[in-house]
Amino acid sequence: MRRSSLALLRLLPLLLPLFLAACATGPAPVAEHPWQLRTQQLAALENWTARGKIALRSGQQSESASLDWQQRGSDTRLQLAGPMGLQATEIHSNGRELLVQRGEELTRLDITTPDALRLQTGWDLPLQALPFWLKGMPAPEPRATAVNIADELLQQLDQNGWVIRYERYQQFGDYLLPTRLSIERGDTRARVIIQDWQPGAV
Repeated sequence: MRRSSLALLRLLPLLLPLFLAACATGPAPVAEHPWQLRTQQLAALENWTARGKIALRSGQQSESASLDWQQRGSDTRLQLAGPMGLQATEIHSNGRELLVQRGEELTRLDITTPDALRLQTGWDLPLQALPFWLKGMPAPEPRATAVNIADELLQQLDQNGWVIRYERYQQFGDYLLPTRLSIERGDTRARVIIQDWQPGAV
């Protein structure tokens, strides 16, 4: 037997454990992108309360109000208090219909009505997308046309003709959430300042 063959036989006991260990370990799993992990965390945050202020400008009209937003799964309850037509306005959506109450007046609308919120309150804002935008993530649909991310945080989002810009984030418990953002489409511009987040509140 050749010397090279003898040397190979002597090395086999040493190489075999290494070979078996490599087969057992297999390829290392691909790590998920931090932005994917963040969106998963935010998507799982279904119950929360946000309080702050909102200012809206549409054409020649401008209004401002305090904001108290309570989200419980698909159930949205939004209370607005401010001057002019926004005083004592409460908006409630259960994902199927929209209720708008001003004082003693209660209006019930089909949630699929495209301009329901604007027609009843003068606010041209997409109520179904806002719970996602406020948390700092795109709405499930329609697909966003542009997403700008820096330091794993959403900086700008273009979705369904709206442009959402995020100016500031703050830590609340386990979540880093927006505290200042702007929402624009056409001649409508809304600025939102959130002073208090309560993630997970029920």
